[in-house]
Amino acid sequence: MIEIAIGILIVSILIFLLFKAIGNIVKGLLFFLLFFIIYYFLSPYLTNIGFPLQPIGNFLKAPMDKIKSIFYSLEIVAATQSKEGLVIIIKNDGILPLSNFNVKIDEKEAKITSNLNILLPKQIGALEVDWNGNYSKIEVFTKEARATFNSPL
Repeated sequence: MIEIAIGILIVSILIFLLFKAIGNIVKGLLFFLLFFIIYYFLSPYLTNIGFPLQPIGNFLKAPMDKIKSIFYSLEIVAATQSKEGLVIIIKNDGILPLSNFNVKIDEKEAKITSNLNILLPKQIGALEVDWNGNYSKIEVFTKEARATFNSPL
């Protein structure tokens, strides 16, 4: 009877210690992730005052861009000529809305003549651009996302 009680006591202590260890590991990982997120958002300001910590910033750039692409993602579905110019069909593949669109065609700014203020998540919209003639590359971008479309010709 005493052996069973001591066995249950030892097992319960081991389970308690296991939960404490897992909790400490999770807390450590969360603090580590929090440090890198804070550094990622503060790194542009730190470089201005002279902190040379760029290896950490370069290390974080790819994972943070991957996470950002989940929230903000833009796709050019098609581009066709119209009577007034070029119509670019775009789709917001992210989970947050996009606004303030700009267009570059063959590395030149193009004027948007349509009125597309905001593109909600999973929504498709059309941008009409004042552009006559051929193109090889169309780039639509906002502050958060960028999409490129190369001419099939």
